[in-house]
This record gives sequence, structure tokens and C-alpha cells, in this order.
Amino acid sequence: MKVTDAVKKVVDENILYQILLSSGLANLNALSRQIKNIVDSLSNEDVKLNTIEKALTKLASKKAAIEDISTRGTNVSLESGVTEKVYDIKGLNELDFSNVLLAIIDEGKVKAVVKGEEPGSEQGMVLLRVSFSGSVKNIPYHPLIMMFNTMGINIIHAFRFDRNIYFFMSRSDSIKALSVVEKLR
Repeated sequence: MKVTDAVKKVVDENILYQILLSSGLANLNALSRQIKNIVDSLSNEDVKLNTIEKALTKLASKKAAIEDISTRGTNVSLESGVTEKVYDIKGLNELDFSNVLLAIIDEGKVKAVVKGEEPGSEQGMVLLRVSFSGSVKNIPYHPLIMMFNTMGINIIHAFRFDRNIYFFMSRSDSIKALSVVEKLR
């Protein structure tokens, strides 16, 4: 198999590599080192890193943005002052439902993510909201979570509702995550 075909095969079989290449976020030299052994195996030769990097550059320029996660025509916002608190199911009357962003009931407990500061709650959370417009119907968020994880961004909660994706994270990770989403736009 030719080196360019081997590189294309490796990229086509890994959604994270596809996202990184199509978004322009990839460090091509680092990616070349990452996939070198596989390319060597597929091409049956010891391929130089520059050759792999050159093939990745050509592939990146030809690759259209991945339509499933394209954020063109979207609104992106950060909301600080988001907290998380666990309530006993019997104490739900303590919860101000007008401020609830997310509530999960599990084993007699309610974990609620709310706007504003709550006494006895986890502080310093931020909501990153990505709102899609137009005819986008099926919005996968797992590729974004994969990207966040590889960049050291810790997502506390993530969920999708209608045309919105909500990521709850620590304040310290929020600007980095916003930067990633903005680059994808």
C-alpha cells in the first residue's frame, strides 16, 4: 500500500484524527509520530516522519469540515455561577425549580445543577452552551468530548436537548473549551 493511502486509511478509521485535521487543530508533527507505526505496518516500509506529515498536510487541505459537528450558524455562550448540589428526594421542596438547569434522580437522591450560588454546593462550575440553528437534527457531542479529553479539559456533565449541547465544566477549563469550539466554527 502506498504511504498516502496508508495515512488516509489511518485517518479515516479514527474520528478524532478526522476532527483534528478538518478543524485545523492538529499538530501534524505530533500526529505523524502517533500514527507512524501503523503507517509503517500498512505500507511495509520504514516511512520518514516528514513523508507522513506531508501526506497529512495534503489530506487536511482536501478534507471538508465534518458536517456532523460543524458549528457554522451556531451561538456559543458561557454562563458562570453554575453550581451542583445533591438533595435527598424527600427534600425536593428545598429546590428552586426556576433555576434548575439539569436534575438527575438516582437511588433516592437528586443531583441538581442550578444557576446561582447554592449553600453546600460544588462551586466554580461553568455552562458552555452550543446552540445550533437551521436544519441540524442529529447533533453528536461525543467527538467534542473526545477532543476536550485529549486536551485535558474535564467535562463534569454533557447532554444534548433539541438543537443545544450543554457542557458543564470547571471554570478553569471553560476558556480552553470555548477556544476549541470557536476554532471549529
